[in-house]
Formats: sequence, structure tokens, C-alpha cells
Amino acid sequence: MAERDTACVILAGGQGKRMRSTDRHKTCFPIAGVPAIVRTVGMLKSVGLRQFLIVVGQMAEQVIATVAEAHPESAFVYQAEPRGTGHAVACAAGALRAAGHDGDVLVTMGDRLVRPRVVSELLGRHAQTGADVTLAVVPKTERSTSGRVVCDSRGRVLGIVELPDIRRAARRRRKVGLGGRRLTAAQVERASRHVNPSLYLFRAPVLQEALGALGDDNAQGELYLTDTIGHVSAAGGSVATVEVPDPEDLMGFNTPEELLAVEEVVSRRLAGRRRISVGRPRPSRRSFRTPAEWLKLVESDPPRMRRRMRQTYGSDEDLLAERRKAFAAVLKGFARMYGPDRKVVLARAPGWVNLMGRHVDHRGGYVNVMAISREVLLVAGPRDDDVVALSNLRRREFPHRGFRIGELLRAADWMSWMDYVNSSTVRQVLEAYRGDWSNYAKAAVTRLQHACPDTRLRGMDCMVGGNIPMGAGLSSSSAVVVAVAEAAVALNGLDVTPQQFVDLCGEGEWFVGSRGGSADHAAIRTGERGRVARVGFFPFRIEETIGFPEGLSLAIVNSQVRASKSAGARDTFNQRVATYRLAEMLLRRRSPMLRSMEHLRDVQPEALGVSAAEIYRAIKRLPPRLTRRSAARLLPDAGGELEEIFATHAHVGPYRLRDVAMYGIAECRRSDMFAGQLRGGKLDHVGMLMRTSHDGDRVVRHAGGWPAAHRPGYGDAALEGLIRDAASEDASRRAGAALWAQPGRYACSTEEIDLIVDLASSVEGVVGAQLAGAGLGGCAMVLAGDGALRPLASALRKGYYRPRKLRFEVHVCRPVAGSGILAV
Repeated sequence: MAERDTACVILAGGQGKRMRSTDRHKTCFPIAGVPAIVRTVGMLKSVGLRQFLIVVGQMAEQVIATVAEAHPESAFVYQAEPRGTGHAVACAAGALRAAGHDGDVLVTMGDRLVRPRVVSELLGRHAQTGADVTLAVVPKTERSTSGRVVCDSRGRVLGIVELPDIRRAARRRRKVGLGGRRLTAAQVERASRHVNPSLYLFRAPVLQEALGALGDDNAQGELYLTDTIGHVSAAGGSVATVEVPDPEDLMGFNTPEELLAVEEVVSRRLAGRRRISVGRPRPSRRSFRTPAEWLKLVESDPPRMRRRMRQTYGSDEDLLAERRKAFAAVLKGFARMYGPDRKVVLARAPGWVNLMGRHVDHRGGYVNVMAISREVLLVAGPRDDDVVALSNLRRREFPHRGFRIGELLRAADWMSWMDYVNSSTVRQVLEAYRGDWSNYAKAAVTRLQHACPDTRLRGMDCMVGGNIPMGAGLSSSSAVVVAVAEAAVALNGLDVTPQQFVDLCGEGEWFVGSRGGSADHAAIRTGERGRVARVGFFPFRIEETIGFPEGLSLAIVNSQVRASKSAGARDTFNQRVATYRLAEMLLRRRSPMLRSMEHLRDVQPEALGVSAAEIYRAIKRLPPRLTRRSAARLLPDAGGELEEIFATHAHVGPYRLRDVAMYGIAECRRSDMFAGQLRGGKLDHVGMLMRTSHDGDRVVRHAGGWPAAHRPGYGDAALEGLIRDAASEDASRRAGAALWAQPGRYACSTEEIDLIVDLASSVEGVVGAQLAGAGLGGCAMVLAGDGALRPLASALRKGYYRPRKLRFEVHVCRPVAGSGILAV
């Protein structure tokens, strides 16, 4: 990794007299209790940098002691006399040259507060462009006192001019030499839209050469580091920039007043950090027993155990017997691995299906969910340290793992969970354990630990069992997250509301690289036996539950095409979410009625007081496709947000804005309608919603035994047709142009799932069929009358499983209770 070849030079030589302190060095002033320079080194570590050379001068002993206590691997070089920033970096460059360093050199100041993503973007831009120098820049304001970054008419950086030199040039009516040109003071100001916040990344040979050319003929009689930029430009070198549009992402201080402003920003971030309170762990005697005591309850099945099982799973005796057997197996597994005398809790987390509301929970849309009897079981015993030990009954597939919670969060004072999950710490974990099941346990406990910054969570020994097919779209990975979180909450005495629990689990799963919402976790946690939940987001809420219709069953049909969010499918999942975000940004800019839009769910005729035709006009204002380069051109003021969006996934093609926006807006409408149709028993309407939703994910349509590509498009002509139909006096045309009836094109199905859906839809008595889960593999779900289950199974055996020589795998489900700690 390039970060490991980059040396960080941090300037901490000057005393900072404007801080008005005679006994404390400027960089040692605390920001929210952490010395500024200690915070800086920690931030640089968080993005993967490991070599630190601190330039000290005034109060050197204090700076060295402060840094060494927190970061003992840091090295120091002494600047004997304060001759400016250029001289300070030259002292460090000499030490680097003597050490044989020829990689990149990052230079910054010890009194800066920098968001990790700014440095990540700087490193990425430097590698992408191959520039000789890459520097951060911030927009110039009337109050800016930093050096002006001067560019020519083509945007090429000519150099940096310090404000005292601009004033001297104006006073003496002389020109400033810059990048081989001479400019008046007024020309310098006109040619600078940005100023320099002192964050640079150099190629080492370029830096060494530029430092050798420095002189002190300037207003302050010092060697300016900023003059190296003009030297590189004049010599024909390349200078790239990274704009930091939010001034709070890169701040410095020179006075006590400015330090207070920095403190205010940090305090606000800390106050905005999601926090949960920690009490004393007090699992009740009903939920905290030895494995032997639990086994006696499970195997003897006394009345209180039978009542609890029926409350969870219903009255199907075969299912109850199968679940008791599964509980016994995981309890015996724990006793073998960790001992029979430990007191433990028993957590369960079911899989789930979303009957309507695919891919829109993170856009604020409703989901209509039910938990199913396929589930993860976890037995957990508390430890006295922070180690989480994981074992699984299926050891060949899921080998034993262990990790320390503190080590995963050691790199810095993580104020932002997003900064953490985008950090090199997490990146290295995922690279070392790519696709590993333990990453989902790490996701749960690190998110909980981040929300408890003042308390170290206790670890636990865990035995895991389960029967949710992996990669089948039934949220097996999210069930692991929820089960581990249930155990960690119980064993650490965490005071977590249901809403907090769902949000924390959803955000926790960002650890593995996905950027979805919390629908999985909401369904797993809040499921009710025999009922479907209508769940809303932003804020999370269960608006109602609807009884699952009598005489119906839900068949989960496994295509046995595996889609894993830890593998290549993750880039496609995240690319679709990124497409939503890009579409939202452009909709706000290009449609006046949407400027106050918070979420895509808000783009509805009723909410806006407009017709469906106006929605289609707004979609038409979007470009059909967008590349990363064109996104930067169309959204010039969103550099930081774009960088964050693009960092979530590898390049997998252009962003199909109209297709995906149409799908999301229409699916939000379908998910809003679904509960009412189900409650009213309008199963024909339920079927239409399911078929249309799947058409938005479909990639092929099977007709006459052969797959034909399915690529609905939303070019100008198609949208003009919808606009005309929506405004027509013909009722049938208006019905066809209804928002819910537009499939859009999200395209996360597969040929196999499309075939299963088409086979199922041909069976009499099937209400509807569609993709289950996030897609790119996994399962289809089929809502069918009980009398249709046998012909459905026959059609699937004959048309799908036998021709492919696959094991028949169809699970008939009804809703069960959501996750929790077993208490009897």
C-alpha cells in the first residue's frame, strides 16, 4: 500500500507566541482533552500512515514527551533556529535522505484539526494523478489570511503567495514572481479562488530539489515551504489539488480564540455522536444459566418452555421439535468448547423477507417485513477481558476466530463512525479476512463500542449455529450481526432502545463495506409471530402490523446462486446506492420543487402537491447516465461528498440515474400502498405490486423456454410518453402512467431468479413472485395459496432444479417472532 511508503513530516518548531502562554507549546494545547499534535498523529495513523518525523524547536522537550507518550514510534528532528517552514521541512528532508527514504512525503502542521477523509482523498488523488505535488486547498473568503493558491486561466497551479508578500507588492507597486510569471498584487488576488491550509504531499526527489532552491527574499525574511510549489510549477512539474469545501474539515489555530472555535467544532461532533449508556450487567435468572441447566429445559420441555416456544414459533409441532433440537446442539457445542459450568445467555436472530419495499429503506421508503423460522442461534458467556472468541458448529465452513475489541478501535479518537469504517484500520481487517464470517461479529461489537466511548466493553465466548442459507438473500449475515449485538447488549448491561438497536446494527454492518440501510435489522429485531410489519425510516418506526392472511404461505425458493456482500457483489450493491445519492443531488439542483427534499421517498405527488407528470419531468432533467468525471463537472461544489460516494465501490460502469431513480421513486410508492392492499385482502393488487417490483429488478424474461434480455429504458421519448399519458383524459392511459406501475430498472436480479419467478407465476393459485433480499443471487419468494404449494413445487423441480442437477430447496414459511435473548 502507498501509505506505508509515505513519511509524515509534522511541523512543531515554533512556540506560537500568539497563544499567550509561556509554559505550554502551541501544539500541546488540548482539543477536547487530547493534545493537538497527539490528535494529528492519531488521525494520520487512522488512514494507514505509519512513519512520523516531528520537527521540534521551541519547548522541544515538552513536545517530544507529549508525542512519545501516546505515539512512541514517532521520530524527531531538531530545528536549531526558527528560519521558517521551508527551513523546518529541510531539516526533516535531510533526515529522510540520510535514512534512504525515496517515497512520498506528507507535510502538515501540528496544530491542525483534519478529518481523516481529507487525508484519504489527498492520498488517493496523488496516486491517481501521478502529480509531483498534491495539496489541499480551501475556498478563499474575505477573512482568509492564508497564502493564496494562484492558478492560470486553464486552472493550472502556478504557486502560492503569502498575504504579507501580496501587501508588500501592493505597497511597493512591484510584481510577484510566480511559476515563471510576474503578477501584480491585484492579479494574484484575482487568480486565486483558494487558499493554502498547509497540507501537502510531495514526491521525495521533487521536494528535495525544490527545498534546495528556496531563498529568503520575502516580506518575513524566511524560507517559505509554500515557495516550493512555485518552483515545481516553473520547472514544468505537475501540481494537483484537493478542494476541502467544508472549512470545519481542516482547521488550525493561532490564538486562544481560534482554539475555542476548534474546540466548539469537536464538542459538536462529540455531542452528535450516537451514544448509549452502560449499566451493570444483570442478566436475570430466567435468561442466565449454565449450558446444562438450559439443556434440561430444552429437552424436558416443561410447560413454561413450551409456552415460550409457541409464543416464538407458533403451534407447528414439527417446527417446535426441530428448533428444540437446534437449541440443544448449540448448547452442547458451547459446553464442549468452553466448558459446561459457565453461565451463558442464548440469543436467537431469525432470517427475514421483505414482501415489498426493495432497495429503498436507505432512501426513507417503507418496508413490509416478516421474520421467518430460519435463524441464527448464539450461546455466549461473558469474559473479564475484551476478547471476543467465535466458534461455529459448522467449523469447516466457519473456522474459529478471535479478536480484541480495543485493538480494532485503537488507532485514533474516532468521533465519526463513517470516518472509522472508511479508515485503513478497517480496510486492513477486511483485506486480511476477506469474506470471513467473523467480520459480522466485529461489525456488531465495534459499533456498540464506538457508541460507548467512555467504557470498555467486555468480551465473550460464543458458539454459533444456524440454518439460514448463506448468500441466499435471507440476511444470514445481518442475523449474525443482530445475534452478536443481542448477546453483547445483555452481557454488558447496555441501555439500548429498540430504535437505537436497529440503527446501530444497520450502521455496524457498514464495517464490512456495504452501505445499505436498517431494513434487515428492523425485520430481524421487531418481527411478530403471525404478522407482517410495516416499518418506516428516518425516524425508524413500526407504523402497524398486519395479520398474515389465513390460507396463504410464503415459499422461499433458493436459486443456489450465492451473492455475498463481502465479495464482488458488494461493489454492485454500493454502486446502486451511489446512483441514488447522485440522482438526489442533481434532482435538488435541477428541480425547484425538490430543493428541500430530504429523501427520495419525498418525491411523491401527494407530498409535493403535484401530478405524476411533474415527477416524470423532474426525472427527465437527470442525465440518463453519469460517469465519475461528468459527476465532478456537474457537481463542482460537491468534491468531498463525491469522493466519499465513490470510495464505497470499485468502478463497475456508469451510473444509470434515470433508471434507478425511477425504480426508487416508484418502489417507495408501491411499498407505501402494500400494507393497505394486504390488510384489505386485495390479493390481486398485492400480486400486481410484486410483479411490477420484480420487473424493476429483472434482467431477462423467459418466453418459449428461452431468456430474452429485459432492458426497459427511460429516454426522453419514453418519459414524454409517460408525461402525456399521466395528463390524459383517458382513464386507462392515466392508470398505465400511475407512478406505482413504473418498474424502473434497478437490475439486481439474475437469470436464475427470473426463471424461478416466471415458473412460479405460471402456477394457478400463486398470488405473486419476486426477488427476495438484495439480489445478485440468493432466493425468490412466492406468495401462494396453501393449495398451490404442491403444484408450485412440481413446477420448480421440473423447470429449475432437475435441469441444473441442483438439490431441491424450497422453504415454506409463516411469520415468527423477532430476535432476542431467551428467557424462560
